[in-house]
Amino acid sequence: MTKNKDAFLKPFTNRRGAYLVVNRQIIPLVKEKITLGRILENDIVFNDDFLSRYHAEIILEEEHYVLYDKDSTGGTYVNGVKINRCVLNSGDLISLVNIQIMFVNNNSTLVSKSTGMTQGLGSLHLGR
Repeated sequence: MTKNKDAFLKPFTNRRGAYLVVNRQIIPLVKEKITLGRILENDIVFNDDFLSRYHAEIILEEEHYVLYDKDSTGGTYVNGVKINRCVLNSGDLISLVNIQIMFVNNNSTLVSKSTGMTQGLGSLHLGR
């Protein structure tokens, strides 16, 4: 158990992989399918009454992370555009109702810049 705990405490900025950044929290994507929503059966749970029970999911498909809206009431947006399905790129800003999430893939610079922010992640200059 100690090894797992110690591994978790190492800075995420030194690791390669994909992450979601939500209000100063970095959530590594360690499964091929990650579900997001309001109820506890989801992998990532948000306490927001306006969020659907099963709002969205992120699936690793052929080395790309793909975001799917699960027929949510409030919709799922990427960079301000409503989507049903979207291949995610590092730096994309995902909006689930009132929740802002940044997707980061193998880019430690974006992770370190976004960890100090709680809102306004869309103001980062992503160089795209």
